[in-house]
Amino acid sequence: MKRHPALASLSREHHHELSLARGLRRAASGDAEQRLAFGSTYVTQFFGPTTDHFRREEEVVFPVYERHAGPTPLVERILREHMELHGLARALRAQVAAGEVTPETLESLGSLLHDHVRLEERVLFEDIQRVVPDDELEELA
Repeated sequence: MKRHPALASLSREHHHELSLARGLRRAASGDAEQRLAFGSTYVTQFFGPTTDHFRREEEVVFPVYERHAGPTPLVERILREHMELHGLARALRAQVAAGEVTPETLESLGSLLHDHVRLEERVLFEDIQRVVPDDELEELA
């Protein structure tokens, strides 16, 4: 389905996050130097643009959606996943600071990030476009 213009920038950011998820998973099978390098790159991304993205979803998009859909298990799951991603990113940041990034951390983070973004794109954003009136979606942009 074509993405509503109000959600298009978030979808573009999701595309970038999917690329990072692939990078995390590839780095997990790399050597220690590769794991550290990509881990450092991802930490910088996460504690800047990614947390800003989460904030926009949580403070702007989700409240508008829930006004029409009510509290949903889907939003509850996505919020839990945001917290899990924060926890994994903090663990990764600690490993980067210590100079040793484990493959398990990169693989866990990459897998969760991939699945999370796919859920938002394929289920949540589709439902937002279905239940939120266009005039309210326009206000998000």
